[in-house]
Amino acid sequence: MSPIAQGTWSREASRGDETGWISFGAFLVIAAVIYLTTPNLSREIEAFIRDFHMVEVFQNFSWFLPSTNHPVVYGAAERFCYVFGVVQIGILGLRFATRSSIHGKAETFSGVVFWLGAGYVVGLLSQGVLSWLSFIAALIILIGISIVVRSLVLMLAPRRSP
Repeated sequence: MSPIAQGTWSREASRGDETGWISFGAFLVIAAVIYLTTPNLSREIEAFIRDFHMVEVFQNFSWFLPSTNHPVVYGAAERFCYVFGVVQIGILGLRFATRSSIHGKAETFSGVVFWLGAGYVVGLLSQGVLSWLSFIAALIILIGISIVVRSLVLMLAPRRSP
């Protein structure tokens, strides 16, 4: 039986991953600060959502796309991504300082890559460099890169001998 099932807790078993709570708290704080510092953000988000229309992208294939550019919403999303990416860098530092598992470090490192990359991609969308479909494609590519980065960190990490 596991120590938890037996009712006894070892120091290791009771020690949760506190960095998850730090990340969640930072998420809430960043979202609130961006909401409070971006004028009319709730109206801009509403306009963004109402702007979506079904558009035929390819023959016999339609997709929901916004009709116009929404720089206020995109700018807020870009700031969120960059700040949350920086928070993830701090969490990665905490993971190294607390000698967290390599899986946790790999996950956080891939999160850094994703959030900073997402900030860049949303910035391109905001500037009008990317179309909405190119933006979705870039996010899919970014997710793939994050998965590859996580896998590479796990593969290349030095193994501890038992």
